[in-house]
Amino acid sequence: MALPHSLPSPTNSTNFGTSLTMQGIQNLTRTDGLWFSIDAHVVLRAEDQIFRVPRSILAARSSVFQAMFEFPRPATDTDTTMEPDEMMDGSPVIRLHDSAVDVEPFLRAIFDSSYFMPPPSKISFRAVLGVLRLSHKYDVDYLHKRALLHLETVYVVDIRDEGINDNGLGYTGADMDWDLAAIAILREVGASWLLPAACYNVGTFWFRPGGRSGWAALPSELAQVCARLPAVHKDNTERLYHAVTRSSSCVSADKCDLLKFRFLKARGDPEDWINQDPLQLFYGDFDPERDQLLDAICHTCSDEAEEQHTATRARIWAELPDKCGLEHWNALKEQRRVALEGR
Repeated sequence: MALPHSLPSPTNSTNFGTSLTMQGIQNLTRTDGLWFSIDAHVVLRAEDQIFRVPRSILAARSSVFQAMFEFPRPATDTDTTMEPDEMMDGSPVIRLHDSAVDVEPFLRAIFDSSYFMPPPSKISFRAVLGVLRLSHKYDVDYLHKRALLHLETVYVVDIRDEGINDNGLGYTGADMDWDLAAIAILREVGASWLLPAACYNVGTFWFRPGGRSGWAALPSELAQVCARLPAVHKDNTERLYHAVTRSSSCVSADKCDLLKFRFLKARGDPEDWINQDPLQLFYGDFDPERDQLLDAICHTCSDEAEEQHTATRARIWAELPDKCGLEHWNALKEQRRVALEGR
């Protein structure tokens, strides 16, 4: 049963140990739903947030925590497997060198089976990133796989799924801050097959490298990739606009050529374009200018323009991993298979 958020007063508290002063305790926040009754065995502290959870369940889910409890080691600046030197309500306090924003959803996913269900169940995008990172760090395999499947609803590996955005994460389109945070964590956990789509999304925005909060967390090679992609997207947009060449079977060449020229002229100066999303250009949503063109030109040119658009779009997708400095799609999909299914 969860206890009230307020911490006990000095008159009714049990021994908190010598390392935690009452003044320090008053600055901590007990977390609703993750502060178990007094018979719990361990208190985890992440920044100024504390969680009291059953030690046995945590050890059963995580081999890292199991080893930590069985073979405690002295703490270092970056080590989370440490000898507990603080006590709270009779439970040892272990400090985790992780963000509380990550730790809370990770622990909720372990101790509340309804909190983190498989996709398309609803959960926040940020929570999924936290679960992904810490399930990898603390070796909770079933949560790690589930988090990867959630993120695949956003960062697809098949062009047929591109742009659908049918997910339960509240992600409705490219969001640079979310994408930058995701890229850093995807690289950290080795989920390389999700990186092309994530990097692609960052490249759909014009931006100054380093001007966003998540930029500093990017590995240098991926920061360079993201900085190059807006120009790549602009070139690919041009490729798609020009995928309207005359059919060899055209029955009204002069008319079709004039209509295509007017269509290209109406697009404006490519140098003035800011945000670019070539994979969504003329795809899915109603596009009146292009639809008018396809209705006005002869049927053979119209059919060929559709085929050229589909083929050009597929080539852009096939080239994407290379533009991101990654292996080709077949290799990335094999990495995915091994991660989700095993060797």
